[in-house]
Amino acid sequence: MALRRPPTRIELKADDVEEYDKIMKERKSLAEQLAMKEQTTKQKNAPNNTSDSFSFGVSPVSSQKKSAAERIGYHGPR
Repeated sequence: MALRRPPTRIELKADDVEEYDKIMKERKSLAEQLAMKEQTTKQKNAPNNTSDSFSFGVSPVSSQKKSAAERIGYHGPR
């Protein structure tokens, strides 16, 4: 028979809450900065004209399907 013990009690001080808020604000601002940086790099790398993406004979939809098939290990009919 197992002994039951009372639940562990965790007490937070005002300093702990302030530190938590500070850390969460820092993380949120870093995430926003990374998102902005990622967005700008995507815009720089994206073609300006949509007809350019089809000039290679591969549509973006088929390349997405190909990568999805590769991710799950599907090799198609042989």
